[in-house]
Amino acid sequence: MQNTTSKQDAWFWKRVLFTSVPLIVLFSAFAKWMLTSAPHNALAVAAATLSAFLFALLGIRFIPQWMAAWSRKPWLPVRAEEGRRSARRQRMHPIVQLVFYLALFRVLLFFLAYLLSLLRQGYAGGLFDSLGIWNQLGTDSQHYLNIAENGYVSVGDDRLLIVFLPLYPYVVRAFNLIFQNYLVSGLIVSNLCWVFAAYLLYELALLDTDRRGALRALKYLCILPASFLFSAPLSDSLFLLLSVACVYAVRKNVYPVAGVVGFLAAFTRMPGILLFVPACFELVGTIIRQQGAHRRDARWKWRMTGNALSLLFIPAGLLLYLYVNYRVTGSATMFLTYQSEHWHQSLGLFFGTMATIVNSASSSLFENNLQMFWGLWIPNIVFLLASLSIVIVAQNKLRASNVAYFIAYYAVCMGATWLLSAPRYLTAAYPLALALGAITEKKSVDRIATIVCGVLFVLYLLAFINQWYVY
Repeated sequence: MQNTTSKQDAWFWKRVLFTSVPLIVLFSAFAKWMLTSAPHNALAVAAATLSAFLFALLGIRFIPQWMAAWSRKPWLPVRAEEGRRSARRQRMHPIVQLVFYLALFRVLLFFLAYLLSLLRQGYAGGLFDSLGIWNQLGTDSQHYLNIAENGYVSVGDDRLLIVFLPLYPYVVRAFNLIFQNYLVSGLIVSNLCWVFAAYLLYELALLDTDRRGALRALKYLCILPASFLFSAPLSDSLFLLLSVACVYAVRKNVYPVAGVVGFLAAFTRMPGILLFVPACFELVGTIIRQQGAHRRDARWKWRMTGNALSLLFIPAGLLLYLYVNYRVTGSATMFLTYQSEHWHQSLGLFFGTMATIVNSASSSLFENNLQMFWGLWIPNIVFLLASLSIVIVAQNKLRASNVAYFIAYYAVCMGATWLLSAPRYLTAAYPLALALGAITEKKSVDRIATIVCGVLFVLYLLAFINQWYVY
C-alpha cells in the first residue's frame, strides 16, 4: 500500500514538473512579446492571448497523456482494438474500391471547379481548357512548375525559388517526360499523391478506431475547406502522403522504411523533419513497454538500436536540401536570406503570427479590401483557432504520438512571421482529420460538422476560382 502511494506521489510531482516548465517558457515568451513586439491593436492582442491560451491548454492536457504513453499501460481502449480487428476480418474496404471512390471524388472536384469558373467568366472552353485556374498568378504553383521546367538558378529573380524544396518539382519533371506538359504533370502528381495519402490515412486511423471512425476521418480530409488545394500543383499532397506513410510504417514497426519515407518528406517540405517527433515518440514507448520482457535479449537490443538509427534518416532529408542550396548558391543557408528579404518570413512565435494576421485583417477591413479580408485573413484566423480547439476536444481519443506531432507542427509552422497559408498548411497536418473523425461519433454532431465543412469548402473554392487571396 505504501509502495503504491509512493508511486502515485512520484507520478504527481513528475506531472507538475513536466507541466510547469513548458508553461513557464510559454508565459515568458508571451510576456516578452507583449513588452517588445505586440501591436497597438487590442483585438490583435486578444486573439494572440486566446491562441496562446488554447495552445497552453493543449499542452497541459498532453502531459498526462504523454506520461501514460511512456508507461507500461496499454495505449488503446479494448473496444478500439476490437473494432479494428473486426473491420480487418470482414475486409469491408479493399484498397481498389476505396481508391476508386477517392479518385472519383477528385474528378468531381475538377468538374465543380469548372462549373464555378463558368459563373465567373462564362464559357471559355471545355474542362481541359480551364486547367489554368489551378495555376493562378501569385501562387506557389507557378514557382513549383518553374523549378520543374528550369531547375534552380543562381541569378535573376528565379534565384529566389531555392526556398521551395526539390522533391515535388523533380517528381513533376519526371512525369513530364511522359505527358509533355508541366501543368498536367503537376496536377497528375498532386492528385495521385492525394488519393494514396487519403487511403493511407484511412489505414492509419483504422489502427486506433473502428471502420466508421476511420471513414469519418477520411471524409473530413476530403471536405476540409482548404483540401481542394491538394489538387493544385503544390507540394502539400506529396508531403501528406509521405507524412502518413512514415507514421504508418512506424506503427507497423518497419522503422527503416519510416526513416527513408521521412527523409523524402523532409526533402519535400521543411516541416517533414518534424516527423521525427511521432516516430521517436512511438519508439521510446515501445522500448519502455518491451524492455522488461527483453532485458537480456541481445537481438532485441540490436533491433531497437537499428530502429533508432533508422530515424536519423528523417533529418538527413533537410541536410540534403542544405547541400542543394550550397551547390546552387554557394551557401547552405541562402534560402533563409531569401525568405527573410523577399518573403518577409522567419521563424517566430505562433501567437505573434496570430496578432499580425488580426492586425492585417483590421487594416484590410478599414481599407474596404474585402477580397483580402474574406479570402485571406479570415480563413487564416479561423483555421488557427479552430484547429487548436478541435484537437483539444478530440485529444483523449487520439494517440499521444499524433498529438505530439500536431503540437510540434503547429508551434513551428504557424510561427512563420508572415503567414498566408495557414488553412493549406494545417490541412496537410494529418492529426486534424483524425481529430474531426474522433469527435463526430454522434450522428447529429457529424451531420453538423459535415454541413459546415462542405459549405466552407465550396465558398473557399469559389474564392480561389475568383482569384481572391487564397494561397
